[in-house]
Amino acid sequence: MQIKIQIKGLPRAAKLRRLAAHKIDLALARYAHAIQEASIRLDDINGPDRGGVDKLCCVVLRMKDNSILVIEELGSDIAQVIGRVADRLHQSVARQLSRIIGVDRNGIRPSLAASAA
Repeated sequence: MQIKIQIKGLPRAAKLRRLAAHKIDLALARYAHAIQEASIRLDDINGPDRGGVDKLCCVVLRMKDNSILVIEELGSDIAQVIGRVADRLHQSVARQLSRIIGVDRNGIRPSLAASAA
């Protein structure tokens, strides 16, 4: 899985790059076999001089089955925004892969449940 990170208008870009790569890698490590590429964009929408809820983290995942998953979050603290995006990514990828595999709510694939009975 490739991770591309683009940072615009935020101070301490090297530190943010490491933080984003670490959080996203941890969130997606379990599903790395199904992900082709992750593009992360970190942006301060209003610029560094203005405060408020203007820090953006946008992640675009390209899955190996050619599907695309996009998660965006806004907040006033970029580290917290990155953490929320990582949590949402983990949940969204798990949900999407469970739909593809066909796992039911008990965690058993329907074909395996029929053969076990």
